[in-house]
Amino acid sequence: MTLKDCTKEELIFVIERLQFYSLFGDYYVQRALGDVEEEREARKLREARRLSALQNQKMQEYISLMSPYDGAPLMDVPEDVFVQAHAALKEARAADMKWRKLMGFPTDPPAGKKRRAASGG
Repeated sequence: MTLKDCTKEELIFVIERLQFYSLFGDYYVQRALGDVEEEREARKLREARRLSALQNQKMQEYISLMSPYDGAPLMDVPEDVFVQAHAALKEARAADMKWRKLMGFPTDPPAGKKRRAASGG
């Protein structure tokens, strides 16, 4: 049997038994938990970098699509360009919202914007 074969409860039992047998109490368990926490944070940061790069890529895509029409009325933007630009902007916003949630930032608009949107003005 290996640790990978154990259930969650069995792994907890193994850890508690190792603590019982150890002369150092929970020192090694605390070190291992620190390693786990560090790895979680590293995964989180890798995902944050990926989402940030995706958001940047999609914003650049949006800018490159819309920049030829800078200052022109929206009616002058060809529909296919507008649809592509809108899709890129939507993906950029989605990536930003995921990044914000992952990093613990608010994802809701400020209260004032909610009220104005709800009142139609």
